[in-house]
Amino acid sequence: MMKSTIQENHKFKALLTILIPVLIYQIANYSAQFIDTVMTGRYNEVHLAGVSIGGSLYAPFFTLLTGLISGLVPIVGQYFGQKKLDKIEQVMRQYLIIGVVLALALFVLGLLFLKPVLGIMNLEPEVEAVAVGYLTWLSLGFIPLLLFSVLRSFVDALGLTKVSMMLMVLVVPLNMFFNYSLIYGQFGFPEMGGAGAGLGTALAYWGLLVVAVVVFRKHPVLKEYDVLKWSGINIKMWKEPFKIGLPIGLSIFAEVAVFAFVGLLMSKFGTSIIASHQAAMNFATVVYAFPISISTALTIIVSYEVGRKDIRSAMQFAYIGIATAVTLAVLTLTLLALNIQSVAALYGTDPDFIQLTVVFLTYSLLFQLFDAVAAPIQGTLRGFKDVQMPFILFLIGYWIIGLPTGFILDNVFNSGPYSYWIGLIMGLMSSCIFLVFRLRRVFKKYKESRGV
Repeated sequence: MMKSTIQENHKFKALLTILIPVLIYQIANYSAQFIDTVMTGRYNEVHLAGVSIGGSLYAPFFTLLTGLISGLVPIVGQYFGQKKLDKIEQVMRQYLIIGVVLALALFVLGLLFLKPVLGIMNLEPEVEAVAVGYLTWLSLGFIPLLLFSVLRSFVDALGLTKVSMMLMVLVVPLNMFFNYSLIYGQFGFPEMGGAGAGLGTALAYWGLLVVAVVVFRKHPVLKEYDVLKWSGINIKMWKEPFKIGLPIGLSIFAEVAVFAFVGLLMSKFGTSIIASHQAAMNFATVVYAFPISISTALTIIVSYEVGRKDIRSAMQFAYIGIATAVTLAVLTLTLLALNIQSVAALYGTDPDFIQLTVVFLTYSLLFQLFDAVAAPIQGTLRGFKDVQMPFILFLIGYWIIGLPTGFILDNVFNSGPYSYWIGLIMGLMSSCIFLVFRLRRVFKKYKESRGV
């Protein structure tokens, strides 16, 4: 018993070593949208609504691409565990090419479909104009952000999460400076409102990429991997990245897209509802940094342990990760419940806006509990390269159970905008239950095959 406790403590410390930098990284990462939302909300409620609509359109597609790129973590993690270092360099170079291709594809997609989609939504003209301006300027940051995502995934897979953390933390002051300058027209910059938030974020991403390249050339470990060297396009090597990464990307897309779709549905309830919904969703996204960080840490550790064929250790890390996520969720949930009025006031000063936001934030409390279980399980399954079935489970949970529930509550029971938040909660709860059973099945399969 004593030996088991010591082993668990050792693994918990090992998990924390990777987790804490990842957590700081994720908070900094989510802060970009948080800063855009808060600064724009302080500028003008109409501009906040435009930025929120733009963010709802942008988020699902970009997370699809970054999710695809995150497939690099289990691939490199297992190669690292197997000591196949030459394979690591080869796959990294191809991933950088894939990152540029995906960024250009997203840019072209936006160019073709942005205005037609916004036209269908029948938005107020000023709100639509802000959304177009925000996304147009933000698109300048697609290439640097995707390239940085590739470099970051590589760094994480090597266990150098402190490096990722330090790089991403740079985005916060850069984004705040450029946003403040361009939204409000400070320091000689033009006053652009919501559109300035898009340009400010894009400029911050370019600055981040430049620093990342310098780090890769100077860091004592990273410079040993000559990943920035051009070695040509090898389409044959794209098979595994897309085989692993695409289901991961689609799983994230299925989740983010349903949240984004709900955001678009809010447009029929008016500008105030759009703004309050976005404020609450934005805060929920920031809090999501805790479970998603544990998910990322588990993918790194579990993939390495699976590469070493130590399945028992991988399972132990998974259980410790889930327990940690649930504990953190209870703490953050309690803090939010005690300070919910103050949190709502971060996004605006109008009393009616604050009260609407408080109601939405109350619903978001339940997100945290289910995310605390679902996200670590996702990370564990990715470490095992089990990615296809979780994607299907997310589709069922959100699109077959969650979203129809929201439609029924709104159109049959006339429950208004809160209908869709209840639907989201039902979708997340269903997905969480499905993932628990999937994890048990995967563990059972590996235990039988390895004789654990």
